[in-house]
Amino acid sequence: MSRWSIFALLALACNASKFLSVERQQSNTTESPCQCQGDTSSIPRPTRTKNKCVFIDLGAADGNSYKTFLQGLYGNIADCPNQEYEAILVEANPNFKAALDGVAAQSVPGKEVHAMMNGAFMCEADTTFHVTPATAASSMAPQPYGQDVHVHLINVIQLIKKWTIPGDKVLLKVDIEGAEFDIIPCLAQSDVLSSDITAFVEEHYFLGGVQRSMTGITDAEYNAAKETLKSKGVKMPHYSSATLIQKAA
Repeated sequence: MSRWSIFALLALACNASKFLSVERQQSNTTESPCQCQGDTSSIPRPTRTKNKCVFIDLGAADGNSYKTFLQGLYGNIADCPNQEYEAILVEANPNFKAALDGVAAQSVPGKEVHAMMNGAFMCEADTTFHVTPATAASSMAPQPYGQDVHVHLINVIQLIKKWTIPGDKVLLKVDIEGAEFDIIPCLAQSDVLSSDITAFVEEHYFLGGVQRSMTGITDAEYNAAKETLKSKGVKMPHYSSATLIQKAA
C-alpha cells in the first residue's frame, strides 16, 4: 500500500471518529412520523405453497450483507427449504440505488432478489432521512453533516407477512442506525412471530442506545420486547456487521 493510500485511510478513519463523537453527543429531537402498526390481520400471505429461505435485509447498503448471506454467514444456503431463496434488500440511502439495482438484476428463479429503496420502520409513512456521506449511514435521527432526502417508510411487520409463508426459513437482518429500538418492541406486539424467524439485530448502543428511539422506549421495555420474541420461538443470536467504513479500512 502506498504512503498516500495510508494517509487517505487515516483521514477516513479520523472523519468517521469525529462523526461518531458528534452523533453520540447529539440528542434525538425528531418525533416519530407514525405509530406502531403491528396488526397484520388484513395483510395476505403469498399464494405460493413451496417453502424457501427468505432473507430480509434492512439496511442493505450496497448489497454487502447479501454477499455475506451467499457466503453462508446467516446459515448454509444448502439448508434452505428446497434449496431456494428470496432476498429482499431494503435501503433508504438513494446513493446505493445503482448498486442494489445491479444486485437485483442477477435474480433468477429459485434465487430471487428484490431491491427496495425505502426506510425500514414499524409503520408506513413519508418522512425525511438524513444521509451522512462520510459513513454511508442514514436515519431519521439528526445527523451531523447530513444530506436530507425524502423517503417512504415501509412497515417491517407487514413486509414479513407479505413475503413469507409458514415453514419458510426467515432470516431478518436489521442494521438500521437505531430504529431497531422502535421496531423490535412493535414486532413483539405483532402476529407474525414464529420459530421460522431468526433475527440478526445490530444494536446501536454506541450511538446512544434507546436514546435513538423516536417513541420513548426504555431499556427495560426494549429488553422485555426481545424476551417476548424469544418466547415466541424467534432466534436472536448476537450480531455485529462490518460497516462499509470498516471494510474500507
